[in-house]
Amino acid sequence: MSHLLGRSMLRLVAAAGIIAAFPLFTRDTGATAVTCLVPTTNGPVQGLDVGPSCSFLGIPYAAPPTAALRWKPPVAPAAWTSPLSVTGTPAPQNCPNVNAGPPAGNENCLTLNVWVRNPRPLTPAPVMIWLHTGGFVAASASFANHNGRRFAEETGVIVVAPNYRLGPLGFLVHSALALENPAHAASGNYGLMDQRFAMQWVQNNIAEFGGDPNNVTIAGTSAGGDSVGLHLVSPASAGLFHRAIVQSGTPTIRWPTHAEATTQGDAFGTALGCTTPATVLSCLRGKTFQQVLQALPLGSQEVLEPATTRAFWLPVVDGIELPEQPRYLFELGQFHQVPLIVGYTRDEGAGAFLTRSFGTGVTLAQYESWLGTEFGPLAASVEGQYPSAGFPLPTDALARVVGDGQFVCEGRRLARTFSALRVPAFVYSYEYEIDDVARDRVTHGVEGNILFGNGYTPLQFPVHALTSEDLALHSQMAGYWARFAATGNPNVDDDTVVHWQVFREPVGNGRGANRHLVLDSVIRSDKRLRESACDFWEPYFLRTMMGGVPAWQ
Repeated sequence: MSHLLGRSMLRLVAAAGIIAAFPLFTRDTGATAVTCLVPTTNGPVQGLDVGPSCSFLGIPYAAPPTAALRWKPPVAPAAWTSPLSVTGTPAPQNCPNVNAGPPAGNENCLTLNVWVRNPRPLTPAPVMIWLHTGGFVAASASFANHNGRRFAEETGVIVVAPNYRLGPLGFLVHSALALENPAHAASGNYGLMDQRFAMQWVQNNIAEFGGDPNNVTIAGTSAGGDSVGLHLVSPASAGLFHRAIVQSGTPTIRWPTHAEATTQGDAFGTALGCTTPATVLSCLRGKTFQQVLQALPLGSQEVLEPATTRAFWLPVVDGIELPEQPRYLFELGQFHQVPLIVGYTRDEGAGAFLTRSFGTGVTLAQYESWLGTEFGPLAASVEGQYPSAGFPLPTDALARVVGDGQFVCEGRRLARTFSALRVPAFVYSYEYEIDDVARDRVTHGVEGNILFGNGYTPLQFPVHALTSEDLALHSQMAGYWARFAATGNPNVDDDTVVHWQVFREPVGNGRGANRHLVLDSVIRSDKRLRESACDFWEPYFLRTMMGGVPAWQ
């Protein structure tokens, strides 16, 4: 019997008494546990029964991007016939990470995780594709803080989390690669192509898991939020999703151009000794992934510019995947006009961004020096908007510059482009403090644990088990996200739930009454989030404040 079983074929084989070979989410009345066995277009997969849900951990959605497939768009994996165990034992391979310590991971990593209620939904369920964090160089679909099991069980939304190529394996721009395929005369953005290939896998397979391929939300925080924003303007991603959630992402900043990134890519080839034009690609593809990851010293995603040249691996404006700077495309209305949630934490610029650069705090001299380096001719204006004397410490001033200029005000810019075309946009400010995690601060990335209902782990934050108060906010936040995924509207006709108003700019000369939701121990509606600060940042078009090049250049 073919393993390529659609729903109509399943009904036919059931009539012939053969369906027992593929007992999808059915419970044996004997001693046998629930069997989470699902056919996919590549072959059947055996998930893990955890009672109220099934976990499918490590389903291949693309072929291993190794050897001749390294630095090429993803292609379908080889098919299999026997059920493939995707129960999480052994643990799915992470894509090689470029972080502290020896390079870890495995290039055979283009897999995804699926969490779905058990038994599977009778009515096709909404789907959320979660694009993981990690600055485009680290983390994975199996990042514990963002495990989707609890969210899926409680809300009924199917959560899909794909791995994608990272660092130089995912974002290398090289002149030889750009010449390799005349039909695609650019290089880089392989990680974004992987994400899209996973979205296509969802379109082709999620119905077998009980999901609705016509009701897909793409979501993510930090680099995941950036990725969501970039797919909003990437022509090839059209039709693969129907809603978008950008958490602490900055898609409207100035991204590197293909020409700019080629300089780094050619230096990368030189560092590996791959410079002969006739053999440069075979040379690069012949290196181990450890050699690839260690070829250039890595920039550390910090606010202090490195003293020496370091590599920063990011998506690039290549003219194909990203036809133009995303900010221009958003302003021109050239984006996929789907409902949007966009939001940020209250203290985005505090926490690890600062401590990696200024471990013991920022002095006044350091703050003024940083302003000069990061903003050049704009430094005096920025200092006028954020004088050190206006904050308890220079550290707080610097953190607010980064938080406003890099994150919150770019979020307002994004929401405005949606509002101008009357596309629903819902803006939030996450302000819930957990002193065990960051005393008196609500730093970058802390909202993800609460959204998914997972305790904090030492991989990113101090250990903190969720309290009843934490779980109460989780329930409310997950409810908003789930309703948005289901309908494009996070609200419900219930007096116990604070109404989340659409962000809307006024017509004419009136001041903005743009609304946002404050996610805190007491949820409330508010308006004009950081309005005077965002009015200040509105004219500027800056690079990331956490890259190897000053933001103003």
